[in-house]
Amino acid sequence: MMLSPQHPTPLTLFFAGTDTDVGKTFVACAVARALSRSGKRVGVYKPVASGCRDENGTRIADDATALWQAAGCSVLIDQVCPQKFLAPLAPPAAAEAEGTCVDAALLHRGADALHDQCDLLIVEGAGGLFSPLADGVLNIDLVKQFVGAKVVIVAANRLGAIHQTLATIEAARHRGVNPAGLILNDITGTSDSSIQTNASQIRQFTDVPILAELPYRHFDSDGESAGALSSFNFDDFFSTKFIDALFMQ
Repeated sequence: MMLSPQHPTPLTLFFAGTDTDVGKTFVACAVARALSRSGKRVGVYKPVASGCRDENGTRIADDATALWQAAGCSVLIDQVCPQKFLAPLAPPAAAEAEGTCVDAALLHRGADALHDQCDLLIVEGAGGLFSPLADGVLNIDLVKQFVGAKVVIVAANRLGAIHQTLATIEAARHRGVNPAGLILNDITGTSDSSIQTNASQIRQFTDVPILAELPYRHFDSDGESAGALSSFNFDDFFSTKFIDALFMQ
């Protein structure tokens, strides 16, 4: 997949959740890793992160580090995530706890540094699609700033997924954003019988395609790092060729 004159900025795939802790980072990392292995130049971007930690004088956002590793560590880590805050709160509240605020303009502008280094940019939002990123800015507001971006909704495949997924789709469309696809992700590995029927039920009520149903994966203390992803073959669940199809729409 190469840039065309119609795309002065890279083709952009924006991963958003129905909620927090639904496995967006795992999914985004898996896609980035699969695309990188196929020979594509992949950029990854986490506009803002909270719940970070300080280690030896360095502010670390684990999600951003996982994305960076999955894409091959080809840029500086601070280019992947230019705004990081400590408190495990919504970013505006986490920033306020440090006596500052999220730079709303930087949420989009920060990706500019990646434009000439990738053919496709993967953006991972923070929290759900309607979670706040900065004062007055929700994830969906940022999506609309990435003109032409394709939005993939990640939902935890568990009891309640039907409502959360359909509600997110309807709310997104009400705001002028039509999701390009859904990914159902098993984040618990428990014997939840709804996992077997959620996809078929969702398909009855929306025309947004379900791109994949991903199985539960156990992660060690390093979380969703590229190392933890090494044994996961994303193409076992769907082909990354879906991305080319999305951008031909």
